[in-house]
Amino acid sequence: MLRRAVNISIARGRMALMSYATLPDLLKPSGAPAELPKLGFNWKDGCAPVFSPRQMELHYTKHHKAYVDKLNALAGTKYDGKSIEEIILAVANDAEKKGLFNQAAQHFNHTFYFRCITPNGKAMPKSLESAVTAQFGSVEQFKDAFVQAGVNNFGSGWTWLCVDPSNKNQLVIDNTSNAGCPLTKGLRPVLAVDVWEHAYYKDFENRRPDYLKEIWSVIDWEFVAKMHVQAIK
Repeated sequence: MLRRAVNISIARGRMALMSYATLPDLLKPSGAPAELPKLGFNWKDGCAPVFSPRQMELHYTKHHKAYVDKLNALAGTKYDGKSIEEIILAVANDAEKKGLFNQAAQHFNHTFYFRCITPNGKAMPKSLESAVTAQFGSVEQFKDAFVQAGVNNFGSGWTWLCVDPSNKNQLVIDNTSNAGCPLTKGLRPVLAVDVWEHAYYKDFENRRPDYLKEIWSVIDWEFVAKMHVQAIK
């Protein structure tokens, strides 16, 4: 029964991608390796007021780059020209490709996360504010629920805000463990927050609740709103 449920989720994910690409520019180019995507800001300056330059250096140039390098080593040329989303869904249910799934998913997850943050953040557009308020009661209630979900996400993983196309495009908060990716559940992510300790330990040590409460200061709500518009099409 569990395997059948997983297969259904993967199928939903593939169907969702037929009319939707989360990060259409995130490809494994033909004849070339996947690359560490450029950030929208200079990581050497940190991401004020939340992340120090050292935290950004470790997270972006060490951890994220390691996933990209391992992805290239495992993928070879078989997946050239495929989007990262396509690779994730192609191998998500293949136990022999678990290593490839982990690296591809972590590349996707980190790229999405880094596009969700920017120094000093950007204000939430009214359209997204209306959608969040309609689903959660208010923006503050959403933030409280999101922080609580992230705190309760045991061990390493990710906390997401997603659109669920199977349920009238409702906004949902979703937790994934380790390299888990909401694409495999048929969800369309609009906001990602990394809750692996490597995302915050240099600046917050083991204080995940503090990290999650502070993260709002650097969220690029314009990007999140753009992803929401794409997700509900």
